[in-house]
Amino acid sequence: MEFEDILDHAGKKRDELIATELLVSSKATVRAYAVALTETISPEVREILKRQLSQALNQHARIADYMIEREMYHPFDLEKQIKKDKKKVKKARKIIAEGERPKQRSQKMKKRVRDEAAVADDAAPRLEDDASMSDAHETDRQPVESGSTRTE
Repeated sequence: MEFEDILDHAGKKRDELIATELLVSSKATVRAYAVALTETISPEVREILKRQLSQALNQHARIADYMIEREMYHPFDLEKQIKKDKKKVKKARKIIAEGERPKQRSQKMKKRVRDEAAVADDAAPRLEDDASMSDAHETDRQPVESGSTRTE
């Protein structure tokens, strides 16, 4: 099953996946603004970064609240969150394992293509002999100029 198919059939889990990605991204944004704030010496830039950091913190809180309300995220119940995370890891490993199966088939296909190419290489000298015979007939033909409508 392809990843897109898994998402199509995921329903609530799809919403959770999107919300989790938003939460992780918002945490990274908060960290980036905090680091930038500690690195700047310009009072004007510092004020802008403070406002952006505040907005990023508010956005993170909204996403976390959304996830908590829908039982997608359990920051106050560590055992429940660990259990949920372990299920996600198990599911991810299953998806990865399913994704590796076509690669094994494609490796078999590559071997088949190589084998067929080797057979074709063995037949190449015979084809070259045939081609040299047809080249003898080619010398009798007149070259066709560009734009000509002449057919043979």
